[in-house]
Amino acid sequence: MSPLIQRMAGEMTEQLNLFQTSDSRLAESPEQTGFSLAETDASALDELFRLSHRWRHSCGYLELLEFITRFPAYSPLNCLLIHLQDPDATHVATARMWSQKYQRRIKAGARPIAILAPMSPVRFIFDLRDTEGPALSPGAFKRLAAAERLPARIYDSTLHNCAIQHIIVREAAASNASAEHTVRVTPTTRKKQPELRLEPNTRYLVLMEAGLSTEEKYAALVLELGHIFCGHLGIDSDAWWVDRKDLELECIDMEAASVGHLVCGRRGLTQAGGRFLAECREKDRELPFFSLNAVFQAATHIEAMGKTQWNRPRKQGRY
Repeated sequence: MSPLIQRMAGEMTEQLNLFQTSDSRLAESPEQTGFSLAETDASALDELFRLSHRWRHSCGYLELLEFITRFPAYSPLNCLLIHLQDPDATHVATARMWSQKYQRRIKAGARPIAILAPMSPVRFIFDLRDTEGPALSPGAFKRLAAAERLPARIYDSTLHNCAIQHIIVREAAASNASAEHTVRVTPTTRKKQPELRLEPNTRYLVLMEAGLSTEEKYAALVLELGHIFCGHLGIDSDAWWVDRKDLELECIDMEAASVGHLVCGRRGLTQAGGRFLAECREKDRELPFFSLNAVFQAATHIEAMGKTQWNRPRKQGRY
């Protein structure tokens, strides 16, 4: 480790203690690495969100979401840490990655960005402007273009993992008032809609409009999963999320739209959450207090659902 990074390590580690419990161990998963919910102080993240004036109005908050969508290789929480330390960052990587993959070296006096990492307190990354060396090729940091199609495997894995978690997704006629709507399954639900032939262990039912493209179906599903994993429909015995069904409607809409915007934006899609967040952009206004922790937790879990098909339910989301 260079002398510069050694000097910065203590300062950055102290700043990041806000997001750690007294037991700061990190877990690693083949599908998603980072802090598990049980190992982070969720209240600290939401307290930071409440106290930060830069995100108290809709335009500032939307800028934060857009920043996070630009770094899909990093968890939403780590993207927040990058934004706190360097809001002008554009392309980030470790010193080793800059050297081995791009043949660029870290400039003298460069300030590292500290993020959370599995099996260690922090990892240090650097923005492109703090490196020097050969010019990057045009596609060096290629992101999924908005015009590209969603890989079918992502949607298929998400559907598979919905079923694993007892969430059933069904298509409904466009004229159906309950289309693109999610309900928690109760005995009453089963009696009213016997034609759905729900399995006995079904916990939630997501009804979506028939005839949508894969991208549209994924965007609609992400929005509804955001409601579930943010706790807007309550909890059952299998839930790892918190019961938050008594939130005000505006907070519910903001959280679900934020989850949709993050997950779809980081996939190169723009459908989910677009209309609600577009209204926020048109009129810059003070936002109600809602849980950024719940948004990050839900978004990270949904992203993991699209990566691989699980054999058993995940009991909690991962940062």
